Amino acid sequence: MNNKRILAKTVLYRGIVTAILFAVSWIFTGNITDTTVITVTFNVLATIAYFLHEKMWDKIRWGIKPELGQPRIS
Repeated sequence: MNNKRILAKTVLYRGIVTAILFAVSWIFTGNITDTTVITVTFNVLATIAYFLHEKMWDKIRWGIKPELGQPRIS
């Protein structure tokens, strides 16, 4: 898949999720300041969690086919 397409899908997805979180937070709090703090905090923590999740999966070889000429790791 093209990197520009992946980036566009990622940005769009994060925008949709952020808008949903903002709307739900505002419904529950009724306060724009609290809503903003919740939305920003969640997005920062979710980005860090995603990064750590990806780093962990980089260490797991399950489901990766060895390249031609590479020894098979069990």
